[in-house]
Amino acid sequence: MHRALMHERDPGKLKKAANSYLRLSGIGFQMAAIIGLGAYGGWWADQRTGWKFPALTLFGSLGGVAMAMYILFKETR
Repeated sequence: MHRALMHERDPGKLKKAANSYLRLSGIGFQMAAIIGLGAYGGWWADQRTGWKFPALTLFGSLGGVAMAMYILFKETR
């Protein structure tokens, strides 16, 4: 039987699936924001130092990824 038809017969499953989808979508947006802010912060700091190699952008991006992964593991535990 098609999934959509199964959900029509059991509204509890549909609500649970929607809640899971919204929760994970929220975590994804949060991760994207953290990584973006880390990269922007590193870029901003690199603009102030005048270094030729964008080391602070690299560290900011990697730091953002590490923080985002930590939050992902913490939220999905």
